[in-house]
Amino acid sequence: HSNLWVEIISGAYEIATGDDGIHADEDLMIKGGTIDITECYEGLEGTHISINGGSITLVAKDDGINSAGGNDDSGLGGRDDMNFGKPGGHGGGMMSAGNGTIVISGGTLRITSSGDGIDANGSFEMTGGDVIITGPTVGDTATLDYDTTAVISGGTFIGTGASGMAQTFSESKQGLISIKVGNCTAGTTIIVKDKDGNEIINHSPELNFAVVIVSSPKMEKGQSYTVSVGEDSESIEAN
Repeated sequence: HSNLWVEIISGAYEIATGDDGIHADEDLMIKGGTIDITECYEGLEGTHISINGGSITLVAKDDGINSAGGNDDSGLGGRDDMNFGKPGGHGGGMMSAGNGTIVISGGTLRITSSGDGIDANGSFEMTGGDVIITGPTVGDTATLDYDTTAVISGGTFIGTGASGMAQTFSESKQGLISIKVGNCTAGTTIIVKDKDGNEIINHSPELNFAVVIVSSPKMEKGQSYTVSVGEDSESIEAN
């Protein structure tokens, strides 16, 4: 915990806590190292969070990554229905927009959260890295939650979670597929293949889920991909 900023360049960290795993009132910067947060309230928290390296695994009782907020009451209120299949589709937030930022440009992140997977009280940007979110299973939290914008232009993103408050990216510069899949049990396999049958995504979430959000540099906007969730398959055009 820092009242100013935290910068992690290297090292190995094993953390278990009843509060935040790593907290900075201002900037939290992770550039390398191996971080394993086995128990926490919120995993990574700061006003401005940047991750461009390292290997991070965390299990959170509330949000996995949270910018500009402490206990932000993420389990209260709700959002309207949304056009979930297209970037920009989301309901109206219950809070005013914050000035927090989350930027992921590298590294690997494995987030398991009972609250929001990534909660940007402000904006979220992903330009690289490898992110897997096994998100919330209850309807008043979301795999991805942001106030203003969420843009993906690089890296691989796989997110699953509940559907009641689901948001997808507001803008994508590579292929993005966001779908509601009903109620799927933990261990159900998600597979994405291109038109030639090449496998791009193969993932089996460890928690129940009703939403799938996937994006990869191997996916192109406007191209169709075969998405299989368990025994069900469908051809879907990437946004």
